[in-house]
Amino acid sequence: MRRACAFAALAWAALVAAPAAAQEQKVASVGVAPIKQGDPAPRDSALRAAVRTAVAEAAAAMLPANFAAPTPASAPGDTEREPNAWLSEKLGDDPFVYVTRFRITEDRGRRPAMFSADRSAEFEYVVLAEVNLDLDAIRAKMEKLGLAEHGARGPAREVVLVVEGLTSYKPLALVQEMLKRDRGVRSVRPVEFTTGRAVLAVDSDEDATGLVAGLTRRAPEGLQVVMVEQGPARATVRVVWQPPAPPSPPTTVGKPAPD
Repeated sequence: MRRACAFAALAWAALVAAPAAAQEQKVASVGVAPIKQGDPAPRDSALRAAVRTAVAEAAAAMLPANFAAPTPASAPGDTEREPNAWLSEKLGDDPFVYVTRFRITEDRGRRPAMFSADRSAEFEYVVLAEVNLDLDAIRAKMEKLGLAEHGARGPAREVVLVVEGLTSYKPLALVQEMLKRDRGVRSVRPVEFTTGRAVLAVDSDEDATGLVAGLTRRAPEGLQVVMVEQGPARATVRVVWQPPAPPSPPTTVGKPAPD
């Protein structure tokens, strides 16, 4: 029995100490690479360009609103092709350290050069890629470079929030109100209603973990929000609603009745 209890305690401690899941964002990105003589793998170069572009765009979204990008010394027109090239240089030579997964979704192959930054190239290789960005890694690098405030939030994402245990509309209205008051939430959109259950689509700077933590922390009197299941982009909570007792009427103190 003692052994079982000790094992359970260790398992719980490990669970509590486990690091939170990394913030991820899945994006589509186009990669264009000039076909140069002697380049044995232009397809790989195009994939690298797609990843680099996706990372730079996510980093650019973390820049302060009043940030003035440095004026590039490149030829006119290059900034339209690679507007965040200066940011890619700041982030380092290996864009793959900022992603968790990537894959080519469409190989468009070789074509006459149109979008390559190398104006001397006659042909270019183009791919479409799906890239899963590690927003925490990008944000950490941006903070280290002094290009983002510490704790700055990343690009918005849609979080699916499932609310269970509904016995009336009131607790759901309270949940929606709490979400809308969160500064990082842009919109809350109901997408499904069934008996005792509602599904909300939340456009937010935070992931599902952050949203649920905010709900449990800010729940008003009478409402209890319990986490049932959660991941980076989806969470299920159960609500328990016990309307607070109405305030007692004030006691009127009058003159004593005459004998």
